[in-house]
Parts: sequence; structure tokens; C-alpha cells
Amino acid sequence: MRQPLRAGLVTLAVVVLHATPVRALPRFALRDGVACSTCHVNPSGGGMRNRYARYVFEPTRLAVGVPGPAALLRPLDVDIGDTLSFGADGRTIYYDQSVPGSDGIGSFFQMQADLYVSAELVEGLTLYFDQGSYGSFEAIAMYEHGLGAPGLSAYVKAGRFMPTFGLRLENHNTFTRQDIGFGPRDKDAGIEIGAYLGPVLVQAAVLDGASEDRQFDENRKKAFLARAELIGRVGALRLMFGGSAYANQTGARTEVQGTVVDSRSDHLRTGVHWGLGLGRFAYLGEAAVVKVDPSQGNAQEAKQFSFQSYQELDVRLVRGLELNFNYEFREPDIDLESGRINRFAGGVELYPLPYLELKVLVRHAFGSGPAVAEQDGVDEVIGMAHLFF
Repeated sequence: MRQPLRAGLVTLAVVVLHATPVRALPRFALRDGVACSTCHVNPSGGGMRNRYARYVFEPTRLAVGVPGPAALLRPLDVDIGDTLSFGADGRTIYYDQSVPGSDGIGSFFQMQADLYVSAELVEGLTLYFDQGSYGSFEAIAMYEHGLGAPGLSAYVKAGRFMPTFGLRLENHNTFTRQDIGFGPRDKDAGIEIGAYLGPVLVQAAVLDGASEDRQFDENRKKAFLARAELIGRVGALRLMFGGSAYANQTGARTEVQGTVVDSRSDHLRTGVHWGLGLGRFAYLGEAAVVKVDPSQGNAQEAKQFSFQSYQELDVRLVRGLELNFNYEFREPDIDLESGRINRFAGGVELYPLPYLELKVLVRHAFGSGPAVAEQDGVDEVIGMAHLFF
């Protein structure tokens, strides 16, 4: 009974854990009450880190450090003058999955191997490239200009990049990322504009709407994305609140030898995200609704109205040592009431040295209904070694 499930889960694990440009860790920005771009070259966060992250935050604020000669803590110099910078991420994991009625799986996997290059061609104009393993890549030309006062600036970027929706979480296989179309291989080509207006960041993009590493769009329609985020402080309390919306039409209407084939569907994804930071504690949350509305002649795709949420609590015990807890919920189709799935996870994260992260995560899923039967009762253990700069 569970034999087909076993094969499917092996495939699922490989797809879910495909290498990708590293996501940001929004909790770090939340604790300081700053935007993700404080540490990242990309205004949307994630990917290559800037000089502040490499030479200040990572060695002096993130890692535990080691006793002994100061040379052991000397940061790596990866810049060529003031123009050219390099970065990298390498993640190796051991993945163990237990499934009721099955032998389960256990495998080492090279989750990520990314090389970043950033060149500031003239002041404000940056060329950014990220080559990942398994053929995944980002290529961005970006220009940012100040608006005449501290904390005010605007940017435009063009190229191939991950759409800026919700929280760019490190764990890309959460229900609010991969399950709604923002997985590791869902980068897209287009143009994005954004503005920092004091504590508010607003962003809008026009994209092909061609996900899953497709190089060309399948129709003339474009995807539109909008996102806004407020980051503020009330005394020692750090606050974040934002919302995102993404609309796209997939498929096309074609006629072949008098037969009309219609594969069009309207996709709408909307979401809100939030966060609270206080001292050693950081709490993040996100909720998203996805609506898929196929055209009348589209028999290839089903109508869908799903809800998914993610919540995370992080506790910094001491510098470089954190506990992570998260809870996820997903209802694949609210109208059909076909099932609900819950997933709890807990882990410990250690930064023993600058540029080194060690992590262990344990996760359990349970639910009810035919749509989530394959996920019910699944237990996972993930151990990870991550080198980065």
C-alpha cells in the first residue's frame, strides 16, 4: 500500500532540497530593526552578502569565535579594490525521512554550491551574478540612487531573479514558499523597482511569469508583483509588517488542425508577513492565499483555493547559539475541504567560527484528508554544515 508512496517521497525529497541561492535569515534583520539589504547586495535580501556582513556582522556579532590568537578570527579578504567582490555558499546535509509503513530514506545531499560575483561599475550601478549548482542562476543589473536625505533611496533592477514575495526564508521548502510557487527553481526574468522611504520599503515588478527555470514565457501576458514592508521600533521592541500580491496568467490558447487547446489559468497569490523582535527573541509569521482559476476550456488544471501559514520563534541562548521552533499549516483546497496538514519543527543552530554554520532540525507532520495522506505521519531529521562568505 505504501510502496508507491515511498518512491514518490524519494523524488519529493530530491526536488525539495534542490540547490538554490541562499535565502535570507529575516530574524537577524528583525532583531536590529533594519532591512535585509543591510547585509545583502540584493535589495530584496538573500544571496551575496555585502562588506558589512562579511567583515563586521559575521565575525564580530554572529559567530561564537574561538580563544587564541587574533589571527584565527581575521576575516577573509574577498574584494578586489572597491569595484569587484566575491562570495559563496556551500551547504552539505544529511537527510533522514521516516514514513509509516515504509523503510524511509537516508541520504547525504549537496544542497547548495553557489558562487557570487558583484561589480560596482560606476557609483550606484552594480552587476550581480550568482551561479548555483544544478544549473540554477541569477543575473541582475541594478542601479540605486539616493533621494536627497538619509534613509531615502530608489532602485531599479533588471535580469533574472527570485520574485520578491513575502519572507525570503532560508528554508525554501516551507508551505509558504515552494508550495505556492516560490521554490528554489522559480526564478523569473523581468524588471523590479523599489524605494526606501524611511521605515517603509515598497517594491513592484513586471515579470515573464515563467517559473521552474523556463527560459521563455509561454504567452504574451506578464506577471505583476507588488510588495510593501514597514520596519519600526517601539523602545526595545522591533516591529515588522508587510504584504505581497502576485498575479499571472499561465498557459495559452492554440488551435491545431481545427482543434482548440486552451491551457490558460489565472493565478493570484496574496500574503501578509509580520515579525516581533525583543532582545534574544525573534518571532516571524507569514500567511498566504493562492487562487488558481482555469479558463472554461482548460481541462488540464484544476481550480484551487488554498491557504498556508508559517510561524517561527528563535531564541538566542548566547552569541552564535540559537534554538529554532516553527509551525506550518496548509489547507490545499478550502472549497473542497480535501485535507489539512500541520508540521512542527525544532532545531539548534551553532556558529562556532566566522563563516561556519552547523544545524540540526527535527520535523514532524500530521494531518487528515485525502489530499495530504502522503504527508501524514512523516518524520524528518536534517543535519547541515554550511560554509559561507
